Amino acid sequence: MKFSRTDAIVNRLKRMVAALAILGGLLWIVYAILGILQPLGNVATNPAAFWAAGAAGGAALVLQGLAVVGVALRYGLPGEEPPRFGTVIPSRYGVAMGWIGALAGLLAIATALLSLELPNNAMQLFGAVLTPLGAMLVAVEANGSEQAYRIAGPLFLVGALGMVGLLAQALLPLASWMAPVYVALAMAVYGFAWVRLGSLLATTFAEV
Repeated sequence: MKFSRTDAIVNRLKRMVAALAILGGLLWIVYAILGILQPLGNVATNPAAFWAAGAAGGAALVLQGLAVVGVALRYGLPGEEPPRFGTVIPSRYGVAMGWIGALAGLLAIATALLSLELPNNAMQLFGAVLTPLGAMLVAVEANGSEQAYRIAGPLFLVGALGMVGLLAQALLPLASWMAPVYVALAMAVYGFAWVRLGSLLATTFAEV
């Protein structure tokens, strides 16, 4: 029974990976708008705006983390062939980071609904670091796989854009009044990259 449930979860992640990536990207764009441009009000002073931004960001992290795991499962990473990286298997670490990123997203949702600002910020940052890094590690190994090499480039680009978005957020307090617009744009591009990856998984790379 335990194995059948595990197999069911694995198969569901394989089937839903495209939808997870697309929805995760769209929610990340919503988070970028609500959290950076703050059309609903200041997230530091408006509870409703904080709840909405925190929940959107947390949900995006959950879906993106599961998408990283789903990509690895769908393409059988790590494969059965001898590791190309000695004793280090990048996708194994990438999958672990995807799971932890998804867990951080769940905690981000919970802390947002409980109005815990500092824990929410910590979980958002934790997930936003681990998820793109996990995507990049899975992409590194996918590049050396005959079965998964086609997805390596788009997946690595998603991870790299996630890191660029983090850098933009880090520079936000140091820049001019236009900085929120640029940061939101960088984060939105990261979200659109997830949407594009999902569409590729659903169409171009649908057959494995």
